[in-house]
Amino acid sequence: AAWRGVPRPADPGLLDAHWRLGRRLAAPHLPQGAPTSPATANLAAFGLDVRLTALAAAWGGRYTRYADDLAFSGDAGWGRGTSRLLDAVEEVVRDEGFRLNPRKTAVMPRAGRQSLAGLVVNDRPRVARHEVDLLRAILHNCRRHGPSTQNRDQVPAFAEHLRGRIAWVAQHDPARGARLLAEHGAIDWTR
Repeated sequence: AAWRGVPRPADPGLLDAHWRLGRRLAAPHLPQGAPTSPATANLAAFGLDVRLTALAAAWGGRYTRYADDLAFSGDAGWGRGTSRLLDAVEEVVRDEGFRLNPRKTAVMPRAGRQSLAGLVVNDRPRVARHEVDLLRAILHNCRRHGPSTQNRDQVPAFAEHLRGRIAWVAQHDPARGARLLAEHGAIDWTR
């Protein structure tokens, strides 16, 4: 009934795509972002994880996956022959029914900045310094000039939004997170 309320496209060339979308939505499915999404993704990627773990071990490295981000790592010198490794990874990924995103595929040597899933992971996972510095500046300016001057994007529940960003930092660096939380606590949120 909800789908029948969606207007049909005016362009006749889109009618077939509109019909296919309606058929897909009529089939049982889970919405994206549901609480079940991580578990469903893990189930769907189980075979992929098993095979890529074995592939990485055969090359003397380690495989890690966070949602749809795949990472391979190893000790110094592990990355030799990366084009062959990437070909093998792509074959496994394709065989398991997935595909690699070439724009997200990168080889990050030990000497450079290695970032994955929004974190810098060279030695241990950490929030990038520029992200922490930006958060610290926002907190400082909130204390000095009032929170309303810093909420430029009109984020609802701005104090809670900043606490969430602080928690993200604290999850990876508790000492830095504690300092940011103290700064957050010093802000007069009534201004």
